[in-house]
Amino acid sequence: MKKALFLSIALLCLNTTVKAQEDADSKYLRNSLYMLKLDMAPENEEYAHAFEVMNNAFDGINFAQRYERYNDFSLGTRHIDWTKVPTVTGAEMDAVEKESKKDQMIKQQLQSMGIKVDPISEREYAARLLKYFNEQQFGNQLVAKWHMAPNADPKNITNWDLGTLLELGTKGLSEEARANAKASENINSIAGGPEMENKLLGSTYVCVNDYRMMTAQEKSAGAIALAEITLQFLPSIAQVAGSAAVSIAKAAAAKTKGYFVKTNAYLFKLDWDEEKRKGFDELFALNPGSFYEKANYQLKYVGKSSKSAGAGMTMDAAKVDELTARGALRATDAAFAALQRNYEEFRPMCSLHVIDGKLAAYIGKKESIKGGDKFNVFVPEEDKDKNIVWKQVGSIKVDKNGVWDNSEGAGQVIEGAAQDGEKDDDGNAALTYTTFSDKPSKKIGEGCMIRLAK
Repeated sequence: MKKALFLSIALLCLNTTVKAQEDADSKYLRNSLYMLKLDMAPENEEYAHAFEVMNNAFDGINFAQRYERYNDFSLGTRHIDWTKVPTVTGAEMDAVEKESKKDQMIKQQLQSMGIKVDPISEREYAARLLKYFNEQQFGNQLVAKWHMAPNADPKNITNWDLGTLLELGTKGLSEEARANAKASENINSIAGGPEMENKLLGSTYVCVNDYRMMTAQEKSAGAIALAEITLQFLPSIAQVAGSAAVSIAKAAAAKTKGYFVKTNAYLFKLDWDEEKRKGFDELFALNPGSFYEKANYQLKYVGKSSKSAGAGMTMDAAKVDELTARGALRATDAAFAALQRNYEEFRPMCSLHVIDGKLAAYIGKKESIKGGDKFNVFVPEEDKDKNIVWKQVGSIKVDKNGVWDNSEGAGQVIEGAAQDGEKDDDGNAALTYTTFSDKPSKKIGEGCMIRLAK
């Protein structure tokens, strides 16, 4: 009798826990992400096959699963042909990002070290991609897709539909409420209404990944040049730490061998606000046929990141394809995680759990989580207009020995891998989640969501 009672209580607690987390997840409006790859010719013929391998690795990504804390928002194609990207003027580059004195000095330092520098700067890549997006009406296509059925072609508009907004923005509604909203064909009938629409469209991102191969010498030179030039810009109080960074970079260079995959990731965002929503309602909602003729929705540049990961010790190692593909995926994840760290608006929330009495989350090294990282904890609440707001109820820190190594191929040793002399952040591939040093409490536990703090 007692066993049956305890089992019933345990099952009730489990069901309550699952329900609490499902409720929190369903109320969270995720950022939407369109991942793309920039297709370019290799720098030299030696890398031709590696470029094919990296391309296939990208094409094999299931973005909805790999970056599950974002809505997978695709217009179909995942590739941009660099030969079709327009050129830009100096003023257009300056409008995206000014070239800093520090960047100029790093370029000069690399050239003095005998390193070939890409004649196209990162800010030029960003400016040219932005111009490409706006010339190709990417903004219009994204806005159209939001206001159409999920599988409809945003280039072929016959009528507007709430399907995509309903699918990605109303997970917390009952089936009846969703059906009523769909039947009304009016955004104002949905819980959250225009505010929900603005949140979804205003957090629609496009990320372009540019893959390169580089030697250990090129990788090490970049780290050393960055450390040496940064030292010149540091105040006197930070000179000791800056000098140490230079020494660490040089020590790492002596241990770095082989070839590496480098990913440059450029992040853009749909320019959308309440004024643009009203414009959509007034000009296009009743006349879809005039949309592309009159609409001019734009993307705006957010920022960039650059990360690398090891490939093969040589370009003809027995398992070089496997090593290159793994390097491409690891570099993609690392660059993506760096964008999250660098740009707060792009950071996602994720579910907090209690496992074996510990606070835990299914994130780890793939998301660039480090021991000691601070996360803010939130719970969903309704405001006076029945809109969901996220109230911070505390903060927690990642256990220094509790980081799950969920990176691509974690724990898998592949013969012939490159050697990276840079200090690797600790992670444990034997874990299945990351734990926090704080204890569960009445406020912090199942049903909460967490986000990396500043």
